[in-house]
Amino acid sequence: MSNFRCSCHQITWGDNLVEALDDIEGFGYAGTETFGTVVTQFEGRTSDFKAMLSARNLQLSALYGGGGLHDPEMQGEVIEKNLRIVHFLHEMESDRLVIGPGKRTGTPTTQDLQRLAFGTTEVASAAHDLGIVTGLHPHWNTVVQDRAEIEQFFDLVDTDLVKLALDPAHIAKAGDDPVKIASTYSEILAYMHIKDYVPELDIPSQVIPTSQDHAPRIAFFGELGTGVVDLPALLDVARTSNYNGWLTVELDQSQTTPRQSLEINSRYLTEQLGFDLGGDNR
Repeated sequence: MSNFRCSCHQITWGDNLVEALDDIEGFGYAGTETFGTVVTQFEGRTSDFKAMLSARNLQLSALYGGGGLHDPEMQGEVIEKNLRIVHFLHEMESDRLVIGPGKRTGTPTTQDLQRLAFGTTEVASAAHDLGIVTGLHPHWNTVVQDRAEIEQFFDLVDTDLVKLALDPAHIAKAGDDPVKIASTYSEILAYMHIKDYVPELDIPSQVIPTSQDHAPRIAFFGELGTGVVDLPALLDVARTSNYNGWLTVELDQSQTTPRQSLEINSRYLTEQLGFDLGGDNR
């Protein structure tokens, strides 16, 4: 039987960690996701980060890692960086790692995807040994963004080790149907971002770079229910496949304030989908 728990990504707040946690707590979410950069911030004092979450009744739903695993000049360094994220997750008693592919510089080659598959598998194998599940996150403007690249990638990996971390808005932006992708890969669906794509906001200047070069803050994603993603149909697929895990609200960039956007997202989840943000949902 499916069971959804609601989480919220901190990307909307930028570097304002405390404000993000306070807002997410204020709306009653059960969990939160953030970037692997938190590992450097809390290196040697994992207990401090754990205490910050515990004080707000939040669990760490996942950390977002990845990067240039396909790049032969960077691969070794990026693998080591992600292994540090894995060990931090283990210390935090969290069991989901999201791998964002590295930045796209043209159509990825077979060699790019083979190197990405190798690097991701190296990380996923170490994570598996510690009880952590690794999911690849197809992402617009990276080496895995559309259906063809998703298919090529998963043909190259052992799906007992490497699962899918789905973000429907990125799939929609790439011109594919996220509901069909979710259905095709329902058996390896390990983590889900809940996000909407708003074509009306899709103009070239609407990208804010961040320190995570594989995760820019993109403005053509909008609050839930304001775009083209069929979220109820997506969740029906998750239910049919007995998905048991986190649904993480993510909005890269608010058109107002992070708190106002979270209010809209929370209202959609509670009023349109009938979810309990702090509890279990079927």
